[in-house]
This record gives sequence, C-alpha cells and structure tokens, in this order.
Amino acid sequence: MSHPSIDKKKLILRAAMQLFSTKGSSATSMQEIAEACGMSKGSLYLHFKSKEELEQSLFDYCYQMLLDHLTQVELQQGLTPREKLWRQIIVMLELVLELREFLIMQFQDWHKNGTPYKEPASVKAHNSKLLRHGKNKLEAIYGPMIEPYTGDLLTIAYGMVGMYIRLLFEPHVSASPEQMASHLMDLLDLAAQHQLSNRPEPLISEEALRLMTEGAPGSLDLQQHPIIAVKRLRDHLSAITDADRQQEALETLQILEREILELRPRRAIIKGMLANLAAIPELAQHSADLKQLLQVYIQHT
Repeated sequence: MSHPSIDKKKLILRAAMQLFSTKGSSATSMQEIAEACGMSKGSLYLHFKSKEELEQSLFDYCYQMLLDHLTQVELQQGLTPREKLWRQIIVMLELVLELREFLIMQFQDWHKNGTPYKEPASVKAHNSKLLRHGKNKLEAIYGPMIEPYTGDLLTIAYGMVGMYIRLLFEPHVSASPEQMASHLMDLLDLAAQHQLSNRPEPLISEEALRLMTEGAPGSLDLQQHPIIAVKRLRDHLSAITDADRQQEALETLQILEREILELRPRRAIIKGMLANLAAIPELAQHSADLKQLLQVYIQHT
C-alpha cells in the first residue's frame, strides 16, 4: 500500500499538470493547485516549498514516466536490440502525445512572458543518461565496428526525434509514432551502412561523445534498472526449497518492486526489504547486487 504522503504528492503533481495544461504555469497559483487537490494552501506547502520546486518535480515526474515505459519495453522477452529500440522510440513519442497539451502550454507560457527556458540541472542529467542509453542501444544493434560513428548516429537520431515531436504538434501531419519510429530506424540503418562502408572521419569523435555523456553520474542502462534486477532475483526463488520461505521472499520482492515505482520511494521500506532478502542464504549474492543498484534510493530518498 502506498504511503499517504506519496499519494498526495502524485495528486498534487497531476493536478498541477492539468492546470498548467489549460492556463500555463505562470497563470496558475499555488492556491488554485491546492483547491484542485481539495487541500489548504498550507498543506500544499508541506509537500512543495515553492512553485519552482513543484515545477522541478514535474520535470522529474515526466522523466520517471519515460523511464518506466522504456523499462517495460526492456523487460519484453524475445526482442532483438533493434526491435527494442524501435518500440522505445514509439513509447517515447506516445508519451509526448500524452503530455502534448502540457508541453504546448509550457512553451507558449515561456514565449508569452518573455521568460527564457532555463534547463534545470536534473533535466541536463536526465538528457545525459538518455544519450548514454542511445549510445548503448546503437552499439548493440550495429556492433563494435560502429563505435567510432555512434556520435554521428546519435546526432541523426536526436535531431529526427526532435522533428518528430514537432510534427506531433502539427495538426496537418497524420504520421503515427509507429511510422516515425520505423522511419528513424530506416535512416539509422542507411547511415550506419554508409559509415561502415566508407569509413569517413566522424563528425563527433568518441572522446567528444564521452564528454557529452558525462553530464551526470550513473547510466541509463536499463538492464541495470532495479525493476529488472528484482525480476531476475524472482527467477532464482526456486533455489529456496522451503515453500513458506519462498513465499515470504516473493512477497518481499513484490513490496520492493511497488516501492521502487513510487514517486518518492521510502528508504526505510527499501532497507527493510533488502535486509529480508540478505537473510536468505540462497539469494545472498543476488540480493547484494540488488542492494548496490538501490544505493541511490537508500542514500537520497
């Protein structure tokens, strides 16, 4: 069961997003957000100290939604790296469609008020991780020979995704996310084939790409996402011969998985579930690996 304060934070963020989608953030007051949530303004400030903090949390909330969608694709069995990237492009564009009104109003709001967009530090960190994810995917698809040209392919991919997003806002264009994803994959195939056949000097060197992706510690390696690690650990439950202990371990993993997916995971719950897993000898090594992946939750939640 979710903690009440976590549910309230999600309620506030969703209400704020809905209001921002209709009238823009600058024209929306904290009082209006509080009323939309059925709470007092004072109660709202218990969860978010300022409107700026709330807006920052909205960026993080959107990124977490994207990460969850990408992870769900990564969990699908029997897909090649190319199929996974194709589907991940689709879910990313579908999320943009879902957030379309919110994004349009944000851009209009910045333009109307003459306020330049100031990219939050966390957004820069998120973008760096997405860049690393794209790098890993392209190298998984095209092999190690493409590594000198990964930066060039990423330039194409990110430029085209930006254009696809603009087209999603254009009412006269009817292309679907699936068509856009297929279009991009075809372009990447052609570009990769050209680079590997002709071996030109890369526009973006491997060193330049390394510096570009150093915007944040860590990596968006979805194979190392805690949810996938939990799934792998669940696959090893058969090593526990005692049925009661196996059931307890399963329940522990279910609680842990739900907590990780919360907007603000609770450190005490995560630490408690990890302690339960560490006490099971058959899962000792796997639980230690999972604990390492969850350090960011333990340290900063």
